[in-house]
Amino acid sequence: RGGVVSITVSISIMGRRQTGGEISEEGLGKSGKQGRGADAQKHKAAKSVRAGKAARPGRSTHVRREEKEWSDSKPDTVADASADASASASAPAAEIPFPLAMWDLQQCDPKKCSGRKLARQGFVKELKLGARFRGIVLTPNATDCVSPPDRKIVKEFGIAVVDCSWAALDQVPFDKMKTNFPRLLPYLVAANPVNFGKPCKLSCVEAFAACCYIVGLRSVASRLLGKFKWGHSFIDLNRELLRLYAACETPEAVVAAQADWLAKCDKEASERIHQDFSEVSLDDADFVNPNRRVAEGGDDDDEDD
Repeated sequence: RGGVVSITVSISIMGRRQTGGEISEEGLGKSGKQGRGADAQKHKAAKSVRAGKAARPGRSTHVRREEKEWSDSKPDTVADASADASASASAPAAEIPFPLAMWDLQQCDPKKCSGRKLARQGFVKELKLGARFRGIVLTPNATDCVSPPDRKIVKEFGIAVVDCSWAALDQVPFDKMKTNFPRLLPYLVAANPVNFGKPCKLSCVEAFAACCYIVGLRSVASRLLGKFKWGHSFIDLNRELLRLYAACETPEAVVAAQADWLAKCDKEASERIHQDFSEVSLDDADFVNPNRRVAEGGDDDDEDD
């Protein structure tokens, strides 16, 4: 009997394993489906955890800890999120206390464009064609020059420039750049690497700085030029001219100072052309080589670097 019973049990177990999913009348099929359903749920939960989805109550402890750390790093409210964004955006605003803007016509090399660099750093806002700017707009089609009386407009409404190529001025739609205060910059010499030494062909940052300097905001001009390795050479190259313009009281006085400077330059150039250097003695104490700087009160070797 013992042998018969053991055989019967083993056969019934084997039968249940083989046909358990099919014998629904005896309840074996239902239990088989429940087993497969539980396995599928466990597999789905594990897959959700690996995919970074929210797991069901049976998820592991380290997943809950990671989600808690992530939730702690998020702002608690919308006000906190806006406060963080305004704090990051207020850094350039604290450095430049008024708006700077530009119309970018996509004509310049983006790697060399000073206006785009300032825009990437958050100092300059890009304007769309047709948009109106309430402050000073530096544009070649203006009739009045920037002058010290424009200081109030700059401090309240800011400065905008037109970022375009000097070789494509005839393609610039100046009529779509609206402002109540269009201004010209007076004669200045460029110090940027692209147009170094060329009169009037200033870059965006040089135009911003020149306007700030003329209206009496020299510290702002210095901060803007300090964003570029070559920036302060613009002030060094035009220091005398900028001081002349900044001392004027009206736009007409700026134009007159410009005319006097250009007349002086033409006179000096004419004298150099007609000077007969064959009669100049190098031993003469009055002779000065214009290509060599001589320190005042001593030799060149005594001058500090």
